[in-house]
Amino acid sequence: MAASNSQSSDYFEDEDPAFLEALNQAALPGDVAINSEDDDEEPPLAQPSLKRPYAQDETIYGPAHFDGFGEYGRRKRAKLQIQNSDTVASGTKSDMFKGLAVYINGYTEPSVQELKELLVQNGGIYQPYLDRKSAVTHIVTCVLTEAKTREFKNMKVVFPTWLTESAKAGELLSWRDFQFVQSLAPKAQAPLPSGTPRYAAESSNQNAQRAMANPGWRAAHTSVAPGFVKDYFEHSRLHFMSAIKAELVQLVKQAQTIAEEKLAQQEDTSMVLLKSPGKGKGRADEERVIMHCDFDCFFVSVGLVSRPELRGKPVVVCHSQGNQGGGSSTSEVACASYEARNFGVKNGMSLQQARKLCPQVCTMPYEFDRYKKASLEFYTILMSLADAVEAVSLDEALLDVTKAVARFESQIDDAEDPAKAFAESIRAQVREATSCQISIGISYNILLARLATRRAKPAGAARISPADVSELMATLDITDLWGFASSSRDKARDKLGSSALSIIATKSRASLCDALGPKTGEKLYDAVRGIDHTVLRSDKERKSVSAETNYGIRFNSNDQVRSYLQQLAANVKQRLKEVKTLGRQITLKIMKRHPEAPVEGPKFLGHGRCEVFNKSRPLDRATSDSDIIAERAWDMLKSFNFDPTELRGIGIHITKLESIDGPTDPKQAKLAFDAAPRVPSARASVAASAIEEVDPDVLAALPADVRQELEQEWRRSESPFPGKPPAPAVQRGSGPASAPQGVFPQRQPTRMQQSGLKLGARSAGYVIDKKSLHPNRPPNAFLRPTDADLRSLDIDPEVYAMLPQSVQREQLTRARLTKAGGVPEVSGERLVLKPKKYLPPPDLFRQPPPYAKYPDPPKLRQRTADKVLFFTEADDVQGIMQTWVQAFRKFPPNEKDIEFFAKFLVQSVDSKMSTDTGVERAVSIVKWWLVLLRRYWGDYEHFDQPEEEDARVAMAWWRAFRSVKDRLDVVACKKFGGRLCIR
Repeated sequence: MAASNSQSSDYFEDEDPAFLEALNQAALPGDVAINSEDDDEEPPLAQPSLKRPYAQDETIYGPAHFDGFGEYGRRKRAKLQIQNSDTVASGTKSDMFKGLAVYINGYTEPSVQELKELLVQNGGIYQPYLDRKSAVTHIVTCVLTEAKTREFKNMKVVFPTWLTESAKAGELLSWRDFQFVQSLAPKAQAPLPSGTPRYAAESSNQNAQRAMANPGWRAAHTSVAPGFVKDYFEHSRLHFMSAIKAELVQLVKQAQTIAEEKLAQQEDTSMVLLKSPGKGKGRADEERVIMHCDFDCFFVSVGLVSRPELRGKPVVVCHSQGNQGGGSSTSEVACASYEARNFGVKNGMSLQQARKLCPQVCTMPYEFDRYKKASLEFYTILMSLADAVEAVSLDEALLDVTKAVARFESQIDDAEDPAKAFAESIRAQVREATSCQISIGISYNILLARLATRRAKPAGAARISPADVSELMATLDITDLWGFASSSRDKARDKLGSSALSIIATKSRASLCDALGPKTGEKLYDAVRGIDHTVLRSDKERKSVSAETNYGIRFNSNDQVRSYLQQLAANVKQRLKEVKTLGRQITLKIMKRHPEAPVEGPKFLGHGRCEVFNKSRPLDRATSDSDIIAERAWDMLKSFNFDPTELRGIGIHITKLESIDGPTDPKQAKLAFDAAPRVPSARASVAASAIEEVDPDVLAALPADVRQELEQEWRRSESPFPGKPPAPAVQRGSGPASAPQGVFPQRQPTRMQQSGLKLGARSAGYVIDKKSLHPNRPPNAFLRPTDADLRSLDIDPEVYAMLPQSVQREQLTRARLTKAGGVPEVSGERLVLKPKKYLPPPDLFRQPPPYAKYPDPPKLRQRTADKVLFFTEADDVQGIMQTWVQAFRKFPPNEKDIEFFAKFLVQSVDSKMSTDTGVERAVSIVKWWLVLLRRYWGDYEHFDQPEEEDARVAMAWWRAFRSVKDRLDVVACKKFGGRLCIR
């Protein structure tokens, strides 16, 4: 026996013949005894074997030799032919396909197995491999790529229907009737960009189509399923990241509030205060220390804490695990380790693409609880060390550590870079608490701190000083800067000629604003020079609460859409409740399938290519009611009149938020008023005295409703009886009901108030005499008629005095109308009141409308035999110039002709004579002139010594062109500040 510590090569040594002979002669359990050596009949098996009986042909079933791959291929083909012969032995139908050797290429309908059985059972030969085209008579396929079409152009390529129709007919049909034609096959897709998965090449996702064809599966896994919204957000990593960020922002805000309260109580100036730098005066920009902290592959790093065996291997985090989804998995890679990124795997890539780039990639599931725990530990450390913290995401934060680094520097000795040493201490504490690595970028503003983080990754710290800015920016592109997307890069390339920051740094501020817009241009101009005015804020207020889904949205009817909006509105209500806010405005976001997009997008149940629509409406009041939100969203969705089957995404956004305790403005100061004690009203005593003076018999004789109305009016009114003395005026300036002293400044009374104020007792303060305010105003005879007036209207003064004031007015009006001529009849017709149309007087003077002043475009005048022609369009002038150049190909141009064209071009560029369109016209004409000169005299463009006649003519034309160009540059410099670029 070999030693226990033998190497693996010992297993490949020659076999021991003595051991093999002893093994053959040994009687093992289950062996069947053979009665006679001459008996050829095999004993029956105790159990039917699923394996093929051992054959004696060693060339096919013998052991394969080492590095004998060619031998393996030959044996594989032989075994397949044996399987085909078994199929023939099971039952041969006919010999119609005898002499045919068919190779089946790619996906077919019917399947390859069905075509194989049909072919073999009817005398044909199935060729599984196409290594020798001479061994194949026909190729069966449903679709061919362009490369395959060129490869098989000299072979007999047919559709599968050739075999199936021949079997139905009982005879071999002509293959030419079923010859493969590319136009009859599915159209080939355009070449896909690099990295695009294969499933995106289909006109529609085949897997999704098959799933949507199953009503039961559709009802359980799409947006029509009960509780779909809840399940979607429970498994959505993007929702988790946004939710945890909101919690972290609130955590930072609470920490800031607690720090401010403690500082106010203790007045400890050495205590760290989490305060936004923008709220007070700080140091100079270059003295600030800003840090950008970011985890390295956050999801992967947290997952590797509990899976140390995967360290150093390519790992990704996604929904699909193991072999789930197979080779066509559309699950997105949320995070990839640096080992996986070395193979080209990127975040956001499909798992199918990742497996093609790195077959040995390992997958890890989402672990939201672990992510939240690590993030909270991360932010707890940062808030204990930094002056101010801004939560960017669950694995990323911005710090202002200006004061913290100064304190740290005073505590250590001989530190070359205190900020970097402080960053390393932060990294060490985070690594000890979470077992994960972070990278920290250091600089004096947020923009450069983010760029420094790229230098620091992975697992490091880097600092960018003011002296490093110009050298760093020269190596970057515009998309490398935070806040500048690919749209800005495309604009820069189109209008500035390059998106490299080394080129953009040479542009003026005005040119950048013209090319990219005022805000973007200003921001880019500063960013290239290392200037960033972004303020680090730790107390950002929430602006909106929203819920949006764009996965699995598949509807068949409007009822399903309305039911889904109820689920989505309930989710929004829950989010509003969590943040204790109400909203006054709703915005509905709709994603509708693009008319040119397939029904099922490349991603399984994804939204695909869509058109996005938004609509906003105010709510009736600040609310979080899900019924009101859902109803308003449904009204807005109905206004679009979309087909429900075309919807691919729905979102509800609530804005204009208010606190659930009431609208609050953080900038509005509050006055601390104390609750004043109540003062007994004089109306109650007046009402009580008035009731006592009424005759009880008269009061009892009144109807119940009139009596009840009188009692209510007595309690409400100051004095229901005319002529009675009014209640004493409420005193001001003294007593418990007076306003707190010192809250508002005391104002001097006006002259009119001084004339109406009488000084009473010392304790009574000021009392207003209403009669002295308006001494000449006559009494209101309509409301206070005399007894004689009442008797003239047939009204008893005593009864009138007991009536409420509203009833008195009604009785007076009726009596006066009756005396004047009768009460008018009330008509049932609706009276439409419209304002009278204003008719201005005929002699009203009106200013004549101003006349628009359009500057006449410059004209190129050309005199003919009978008339004068004027040319203003660029095409016409270019034609005249071409005729001029062709006519003087052998002669130098005349000075008058040069002046003729130069005057027209100068007028086109000059803003006093033309508009901005004239500049475009002049540039196009000069460019065409340059094209003509290079066409005829291109070799003499930079030639300075004319020796031949042709050279002198060419030099004359080039001098004319340059002189005119110089004159145009002079005008352009005055108007635009630069010369015209003619290339």
